[in-house]
Amino acid sequence: MNSWGPLTSPGPNLSRMADPDQLQIELESFPGEVRPMQAASAEAPFSSPEYVFEVKWDGLRCVLFRDPDGKVRLQDRGLSDLTADVPEVVAAARRVPPGSVIDGELVATDNDGRPDYPRLRQRLAAGARMRDEIPTAYLAFDALYLEGRPQQRQPLIRRRARLAKAVEGGGHMFVPQHIEEDGVELFEACLERGLEGVVAKHMQSPYVPGQRSPFWLKVKAVKSDDFVVIGWTGDKLFDALVVGFYEDGRLLPCGTVGGGYDEDALRALWERLAELGTEDSPLQPPPIMMRPVHWVRPQLVVSIRYSEWSPDGTLRFPIFNGMRPEVHPAEAVRHRPRVVISGHVRPGSAAYDLTRFPF
Repeated sequence: MNSWGPLTSPGPNLSRMADPDQLQIELESFPGEVRPMQAASAEAPFSSPEYVFEVKWDGLRCVLFRDPDGKVRLQDRGLSDLTADVPEVVAAARRVPPGSVIDGELVATDNDGRPDYPRLRQRLAAGARMRDEIPTAYLAFDALYLEGRPQQRQPLIRRRARLAKAVEGGGHMFVPQHIEEDGVELFEACLERGLEGVVAKHMQSPYVPGQRSPFWLKVKAVKSDDFVVIGWTGDKLFDALVVGFYEDGRLLPCGTVGGGYDEDALRALWERLAELGTEDSPLQPPPIMMRPVHWVRPQLVVSIRYSEWSPDGTLRFPIFNGMRPEVHPAEAVRHRPRVVISGHVRPGSAAYDLTRFPF
């Protein structure tokens, strides 16, 4: 089988970086906070022997710390502390060796066992009191530190092996598996299961905290992204949110979002909109709108599902998917996917097993 990765080189000479002689790392102090590494976007699913492929679960990215003294902390990508909200995950994290920092995803599921982001946000808003009604699980997929030893400069495939050996899954914590080479097969399995998509990670990639790196590529089966709320239309309770994104430092509009809100979301959004109201448009120059708009300061980020981008730069069939308080507004950018060539699909692979959520 022939298979290809991205047409463009992913960056530095990774084979040289994987040389054990190049991977001697001086001991560093244990970190108090870490912003997780982010994935760039790929145009289409692909297969490649240089990559591992894993399911992209629809949850909340969190870094889990187990300090050298054994204390457990969870932080989202915005550095907010979630430890008190998920005591079931904190208890399960006792399996993680002291002196470890783990990257992963916090997830809640729907009645069919599929990850459900709005349900997760409901749980986090309520905190620990809803632990029985909406339990959460932590999926650990990378290790920055293990037993006090930094791992960021180690190649991904070595980090993953060490993580699987160091952390025993079960209860509310799991170490999800990946597959090698067959990214197209896993993507099609995610499509069938209604899952968010696939993340492809170069086997030799280092961990680069706080950066969106071409070493990792996300391929979404369901299109969803983060957008900045810039206004709303309607009367006392809004009819639709007006949303935008940043490109080259400039805030640009990309349409209105009128569907997908439940009562809890409406209340939470309305409170934030009332706080952020302003008479001045955050867009320069102010656009000509078909309906009157109540402008807000561009500080609120929301997740939106949509079918595609239209040629005029607006979203087609957008649906509200949840608030994203952990995301800074400047991170709400339009992702221009990298072009890749897909490989041949091999039916009967083990990819479908990876789409079964373990919780």
